[in-house]
Amino acid sequence: MEKEEKIVVVLLVMAILSLAVAYFTYLPGELTGDIRPLTDSSGLGEKVFVEGTVLSKRITYTGDHLILEVDHSTQPITVFIPNNRGAEEINERISTNDQVRVTGILDEYEGELEIIVQKAKDVKFFRS
Repeated sequence: MEKEEKIVVVLLVMAILSLAVAYFTYLPGELTGDIRPLTDSSGLGEKVFVEGTVLSKRITYTGDHLILEVDHSTQPITVFIPNNRGAEEINERISTNDQVRVTGILDEYEGELEIIVQKAKDVKFFRS
């Protein structure tokens, strides 16, 4: 191979490696909008959704975050909505016994699973 051909090959390899790094940096699910329902096999950090009835809601004493308990399958799941992610807005719109669909990141707090909401629009509700 001549010098120019070697340069082209090196540039192509670098471009492919850059694309691979970008692909694995941004999870495929985030790029395609792939959000899965919460199941027993869901892993921490995964983007999931739940649908169910709001059993309770409360604002935290410090931070003004909103915490919902949503009836999901056989047991309730905690939904954490940070104050800078729409807690006040959602608190005003939602009531206990409303049917909701919540999308967020699965996390763990004090040994219990919870869903952390990223945007106010990730909480959709339907009056019962």
